[in-house]
Amino acid sequence: METRAYIIDYLDDAMSALGAMLDYAVNTCGEDLELFYARFLSSGIATQFAHANPKYLGGMSGIELARQVACRTGDELPIKDNLIDIGSPEYWTGWSMAYLSWYLNLDYVTLQSRGLDIRDLYARYPVLHEADLSKTVSFATKHLCQTRGEIPLKRARRNAGLSQKELASLSGTTLRVIRAYEQGKRSLEKAGAESVLRLSRVLGCPMEALM
Repeated sequence: METRAYIIDYLDDAMSALGAMLDYAVNTCGEDLELFYARFLSSGIATQFAHANPKYLGGMSGIELARQVACRTGDELPIKDNLIDIGSPEYWTGWSMAYLSWYLNLDYVTLQSRGLDIRDLYARYPVLHEADLSKTVSFATKHLCQTRGEIPLKRARRNAGLSQKELASLSGTTLRVIRAYEQGKRSLEKAGAESVLRLSRVLGCPMEALM
């Protein structure tokens, strides 16, 4: 029997909630998709999905999730009554990411750190949104395999659209050190917690995603 992140009884609710969360945040509240998803990853709520916490898997609506993420990451969302568009690219992206996390038994932070960026999945909406979910799984699996072996910091920097020089400047780390980390000449795991925290804040990801 294959292992899954949580029992299938929660799956539909988890998929709907994550899809609605992104649709509401982006299309109703005007948030940036990638930035809001990064806030979701750093809020601790993504971890609650991985721990199969029923409060988050089935006990909260997507709008409630979005507001919780915003509240935990320092910027509340307005209360609006707009209907959720279950046909939007944002809804499909969240809905699909929840399925991939369940099916592959990988939490959202791990999927991100291994190279499945929310932007990559969103870009596949025109091709995959009407296809069987097995096609989405196939895309994700190939994408994860292609990025295996990369230094996490390099992948996170690239996903954030930053050059090494920009990351160095924004994080207060020298360019020489950034290059050494990305080339595997220095280990980020041996760096001070404050240094890793600065990098994670600039890149919009949890500290553990860089290790």
